[in-house]
Amino acid sequence: MFSQDEQDTLIQILNAIRTEIKNKRILIKPQFQDFDRTKSCHITAEQFRRVLKNTNLLPPSEELFQVLVRKYFDSGNIREINYFEFCQDIDRPEDLFKPYVAKNPVSDITIAPGQLRDAGCTYFGDSTLNLDIISNRFQQKRIETYNNPNDVETRLQAMVVMKRVRIEEFFHDFDKLRKGKVTKNQFQSILSMLNFRLNQEELNSLSDRYKTDDPEQMFNYVDFCANINSAFTTYGIQKQPLATVNPVTVDLTIPARRKYLEMSPEEQEMMNSILHEYSTAIQIKRLNLKQMFQDFDITKNQHVTKHQFLRTLSQCGLSANENIMNLLLKTYCDKGNADEVNYFDFCNDIDSPEMLFGVGRGYNHSFDYYPRNRPRITGIDIKKDVPEDVEDVLAKLRQLCKEQRIRISEFFRDFDKLRTGFITHAQFRIGLNMAKIVLSGNEFGLLTEHFCGKE
Repeated sequence: MFSQDEQDTLIQILNAIRTEIKNKRILIKPQFQDFDRTKSCHITAEQFRRVLKNTNLLPPSEELFQVLVRKYFDSGNIREINYFEFCQDIDRPEDLFKPYVAKNPVSDITIAPGQLRDAGCTYFGDSTLNLDIISNRFQQKRIETYNNPNDVETRLQAMVVMKRVRIEEFFHDFDKLRKGKVTKNQFQSILSMLNFRLNQEELNSLSDRYKTDDPEQMFNYVDFCANINSAFTTYGIQKQPLATVNPVTVDLTIPARRKYLEMSPEEQEMMNSILHEYSTAIQIKRLNLKQMFQDFDITKNQHVTKHQFLRTLSQCGLSANENIMNLLLKTYCDKGNADEVNYFDFCNDIDSPEMLFGVGRGYNHSFDYYPRNRPRITGIDIKKDVPEDVEDVLAKLRQLCKEQRIRISEFFRDFDKLRTGFITHAQFRIGLNMAKIVLSGNEFGLLTEHFCGKE
């Protein structure tokens, strides 16, 4: 035990040794370890004194040294000193070196996978009929209508048709017993595997719509798959021979690719007249409008921001008042927000080649005279030539072999393994067919009679 004076003295000694180590940057632990052959973290008192003396850390008097030694005797063992605890007290890294401070400190709050997506829904539930897109700024509420929980099934149908996915096969991997139901977490994993990104409100809407009646309230994927697949097929059609399935068209995939803002019928009629005026102005000024938009479209996704869209129209001298610009932006904002404008559709509506120069496919009449898919002509071309003698047939063969550079002997040699110079009539006919030499029956008969071998 230490008295109060001895405790104060010990603290002063340790502080003095710690300050000396910090100033001189001394690594003292390796010097103690040189004496610790058994790695027991203990050395003798004389070895301890020797290390402190070599490093100029020895207390000035024997009395102070005995106070220091008594602090690190373990369990009454007065022969060995625990140098490991001594080094922990005086050689702490936080005292020698300043702690590292990261430029971008990482928060202690761990974010689980999918937690940001489930943090909340950004769906804009208000009507966009009287929306002022130009005045909508970043400080205002963000407009996002593509993640509407009410039409999530329609969008999933369009995605399945567009990607040609057999959605029920993904559910079978989780339903080994084919009970027709999976858990909500499994349903969420399947949508992630299909790369269908839905927020938490959309998942809850589907889960509530297709939950089972049992206490577990699992997800009924049989009814869900039947509803999704009804976009391009009809169940039970084998029982109705006269039933027909509607063809898959491009319009079925529009809900997965487009999400337009609301417009009244009056605004649509006004928009048609505005586009006609824009088309007339493009013809008069002879502007290449699409290329100017493409300068802003670095990623080639056929969309630019609304400020880039208005800037391009202003540079071309096609700007109008704020009401017309607002209506124009509302028409071509097709991603469910008020920030991205589809310039590609805008250019096709006012600057298409068919409207300006008449060079589209509809003006090309060559397809009327030369159809792309000609009917295949099938039938047998039977030769009925009647030669006068065998010399006419030989002359015909010489002409064909000369024009097509045919070595006719190579086709007969495969049938004559012993190189006797003789083959059968059938092998002779097969050799001529392989050489693509077509002869009539009379011509073939004359050749066989003339070159018939001795029996």
